Amino acid sequence: MASVREIASSTVLWVKEFPTNIFKKTTSKLLTIEFVRRNRNSIVICLIIWLIASVTGYLILNSSVTRLNNDFYQHGSLVTQKLADMTGSSLLEKNMLSLNVAIGEVEDSNDLIFASILNHKNKLVAHTDSDRINGISIPIKNGRYIDTIKGVFIEAKSLPDNKKIVSFSTIVSFSGINIGKVYLIFSSTSLYSSISKYKALFVYAIVFSVLLFSAIVAALDRISKTKALKFQKESEGITRIGPYILQKKIAQGGMAELFLADYVREDGFRRIVAIKKILPHLIENSEFIKMFTREARLAALLQHPNIVQINDFGKLQKVYFIAMEYVCGKNLAEITTVAKNGLPVDQSVFLVSQISRGLQYSHSKRDDKTGKPLNIVHRDISPQNILVSFQGEVKISDFGISKARSEPSLTLAGVIKGKLSYMSPEQALGQSVDHRADIYALGIVFYEILSGEKLYQFGNDIEAIRFIPEKEIVSIIKLRPDIPDELNRIVMKCLEKDKKSRYQSALELHNDLIHLKTKLNITYDRSNLANFMEKHFKKEKIF
Repeated sequence: MASVREIASSTVLWVKEFPTNIFKKTTSKLLTIEFVRRNRNSIVICLIIWLIASVTGYLILNSSVTRLNNDFYQHGSLVTQKLADMTGSSLLEKNMLSLNVAIGEVEDSNDLIFASILNHKNKLVAHTDSDRINGISIPIKNGRYIDTIKGVFIEAKSLPDNKKIVSFSTIVSFSGINIGKVYLIFSSTSLYSSISKYKALFVYAIVFSVLLFSAIVAALDRISKTKALKFQKESEGITRIGPYILQKKIAQGGMAELFLADYVREDGFRRIVAIKKILPHLIENSEFIKMFTREARLAALLQHPNIVQINDFGKLQKVYFIAMEYVCGKNLAEITTVAKNGLPVDQSVFLVSQISRGLQYSHSKRDDKTGKPLNIVHRDISPQNILVSFQGEVKISDFGISKARSEPSLTLAGVIKGKLSYMSPEQALGQSVDHRADIYALGIVFYEILSGEKLYQFGNDIEAIRFIPEKEIVSIIKLRPDIPDELNRIVMKCLEKDKKSRYQSALELHNDLIHLKTKLNITYDRSNLANFMEKHFKKEKIF
């Protein structure tokens, strides 16, 4: 039988998976529509306004319907009470003339079908239809109770011919003794007709508002596209952003494009830099602007030899850009392709020790003014974001989705940040993430550069949620029998499912690697890495 822990774990996974699956299916279908993706903010704003207007309209409709009903019932109750007041002594004395006069007083009331007066034996003694006098009163059968207003009992019923009626009845008393009752039937067809008109008007207003807001979004989309196309044409010809002369495009992602550029100062000082600028068609997208700005602000706080340095950030000529140091080299994903059976132990240990230094610095970074920890978590440690230069430098790049305590979260519920194959169990489950998630991701990188194989491969986040928390990881030593037991222990400690069992800091990992280097007499350093780069990769001309 499954243990309580396994059952609890499976339940948690199901609970996490269900809303994520629903959210994923809904949003993914919507976001496949280019119009929706391009006008997401405008649609959200219009939807909020539409919802507010719809709720307001519904409240007005409900208030109007309630008012119509109340007026109708109050009118019927007053007429019924009036007839009862005029009937008392006449009914006791069986004064038919007075009773008929009383009936005549209310006969012309709006929507009245008939009015009747009954004695204590429930026999008709007066009626708007004289032919029915002395008959037995047959009240509404199976009527729906509405209310009782000042002793007047109200019921409603729909007749087979779709006519709608409402009955009003009350006791007639004399000197505290019940001597009969009055019974009136009103047609409520006109009431329901008025209510139906109000409801139809509300529906028309809803449809009209949908069409109106659709037209507004379409108009905004057209304006935005026109502006974007104009700016795109202008930006395609941009060769300079302030002091930065763009030389050639070297990469492009979904949010930004990367250029090699010359930084030229007025005094003649020159430096080669990398310019990351937001794509022209996203210049009006506030969400992308926030993410781009956030990346620059966080990365600018970090000044360390194992982190790509940010030199400048701003908006010039309507272009948002980040100027960063240019790392002339390759990323770790490209480097591992030259060693299909995994990189050598000494090289792998050196690479991970350098990365762990950079992570320890970013994880322990404090606010310069307050001295409080910033608690920066990269959240996207992967081979693509680890750069190795031809000089043997190892640097962490791309803090685009990193998180700091001082920064607002840009993560939506149900959306998983980071590459699927490098997520920690807590990331996959949508739990709170701290610096130990980066250590887990670095453990996967370590595992892969030693084995030469991918540890995880998932097609979507649902698969990741299902398998990452529970899937057992084969010890690296079984794939690389030549590695020392101590190195196997270090790699597998990084990959503990429970973050409390992992290395609690990148510094702990770094210290264990340094101890291992000393124990194994590993002397691999930057010069060896530079030789490796020169041997396996051709250094391209910058310009």
